[in-house]
Amino acid sequence: MRLLSTTSLALTALQQHGVSAADENVVLDLKSPSSAISQPHTPQFLSYSFEPAFWTEFFGEPDSPRNLTFTLMNHLHSRGVRPIIRAGGITMDSMIYSPTQKTSVVRTENGKGGIYRTTIGPAFYKQWSNFPAGTNFVSTLNFGNQSIPIARDLAKASYELQGDKILYYELGNEPTNYPSSRWKGSTESYISEWQRFVSTIGESISNASKGKWWASSATTDITALKVRPSDLIPAGINKTGQVGQYSIHSYAFATCDPAREKRATIENILNHTDLLRYADKEIYPSAKAAMDAGASWAIGEFNSIACSGKPGVSDTFAQALWTADVELIYAVRNATSVHLHQGATLVFQSNQQLNTPGDDGTPGFSSYSLLYPIDSSKRGKARVLPVFVSQLLVAEALADGGRIAALKTPSPLKEIEFSAYAVYVGEKIKRLVILNMEPHYNSGNGASSRRTVNVDVGQHQGATVKRMTAPAVDEKFTGNVTWAGQSFMDGAPVGALTVEDVPANGKVSVRDSQAILVTFK
Repeated sequence: MRLLSTTSLALTALQQHGVSAADENVVLDLKSPSSAISQPHTPQFLSYSFEPAFWTEFFGEPDSPRNLTFTLMNHLHSRGVRPIIRAGGITMDSMIYSPTQKTSVVRTENGKGGIYRTTIGPAFYKQWSNFPAGTNFVSTLNFGNQSIPIARDLAKASYELQGDKILYYELGNEPTNYPSSRWKGSTESYISEWQRFVSTIGESISNASKGKWWASSATTDITALKVRPSDLIPAGINKTGQVGQYSIHSYAFATCDPAREKRATIENILNHTDLLRYADKEIYPSAKAAMDAGASWAIGEFNSIACSGKPGVSDTFAQALWTADVELIYAVRNATSVHLHQGATLVFQSNQQLNTPGDDGTPGFSSYSLLYPIDSSKRGKARVLPVFVSQLLVAEALADGGRIAALKTPSPLKEIEFSAYAVYVGEKIKRLVILNMEPHYNSGNGASSRRTVNVDVGQHQGATVKRMTAPAVDEKFTGNVTWAGQSFMDGAPVGALTVEDVPANGKVSVRDSQAILVTFK
């Protein structure tokens, strides 16, 4: 979707940046993609997962919505995005419903901030009406307490208050992380209990959930319990016809313990080759199993670094590059939606993790989030984080039912540092996304001159370029991070909208730690 107003620059991408000795000149092959062309992507592709215990911090109450969060939702809505919102995460397995509770959410915590109960009232569901038109939801249910009445009451409340907005139901978060004594490593035991729960719950809501369940939102961790979709489908999870879509969670890095925290670096999260390897080894077998069974699949929850991110990495511009690349990797592999997770530190997630809540009891918001929705002692003033611009890039790239294919890395560049995608509208390439993932730092041991890659994109009748950029890959100040010339630290766009004109057959350029969206005329 084109923006309502533009400042058109009579500059090519090359003229804007000039040429230095470190420049690379490459030719991008648009005729022979390195992947198949995907299915058309719907406005639901960009979707989100919000930890229910912190729902009020992100969204407020029905009569007092959180303006900063909804400003971001409206920016996406204006670009055609119609997200599926999942009120999910670890704390959905501590949720109970209280019909007399006045507020949306009440957290019950221990003395160290560990959340062992998340009580929600009718306002939690009524608040869904504050979202932009066309937003749908996943009704998330507690499986952790092993109580049909608890899960049933949540389902009934969501159905009775917002049934027309529920696209899917989900029972439990990441069963791979449940106590091993629950199913003793038996896929069949898990399926049996899951089927019993969903059948009983469905009967309580006139079977409105039939064929609308997610299965199973497992992680890719190595566990004794095998419940990824690739395990569940051949084991008969859908023999009763309850599954509407298969879900899997994607976290390639973590700060849950010191060993994994050391690997969660900017250089590692921006290694495009490793991002592909993780997607194809850990995620795609389940995606293929779902599609081979005639079903669709989703990334039900994902982000860069599990256990709430890593300050200095996931709150920098690197997170924007990572998010855009990973979302497009999954778009190529026909995910129908990808749910970028938002939340805050969860004490019960790990006793070795890097992150903690605030000393005064306020949330330690996850540094991988789109925003810090309220002021807090841990994160300071409420503000948008650098990653948000990635959502604008992907939204505009996949607009109009775009079908996407990966392109080959042009010589002499290396796959580790560069990715490119062609977006087809109809049978023609309408747009290109080019990401230069090579880290560029302005200071410190990694400081270096900034290379520009000049890209020959073949013959064309002219094009425009929008640029996602920052002074350096580790930039944390959102006011210096822009999409098409505009920054969004307080929600509202700041700066003139900048759309670069490229003449017929002209080349485009992309600096290290930068991404561009090319739209052909």
